[in-house]
Amino acid sequence: MVSLTRSAILGATALALTACGQFPEVVGEVDDNLTRAAYPKILPNTEALVAETPRLHSGSDEALEARERRLRKRAEALQK
Repeated sequence: MVSLTRSAILGATALALTACGQFPEVVGEVDDNLTRAAYPKILPNTEALVAETPRLHSGSDEALEARERRLRKRAEALQK
């Protein structure tokens, strides 16, 4: 019972102390050019989710196999 009361008091004290923080004024921090700037164009999902260039190409298999061989050689060297 005592530890529960002590925990509650410590928790309330910690909560009260977090409310004492001072925060900087941000009202005048925004540049006037920024407030007058045009809102960015919002793209539909069909355009926004389309990848511009494919990550895989015709030589991807060979490149991945070569990388696998290099990584396996490094792993073998680390185990020695």
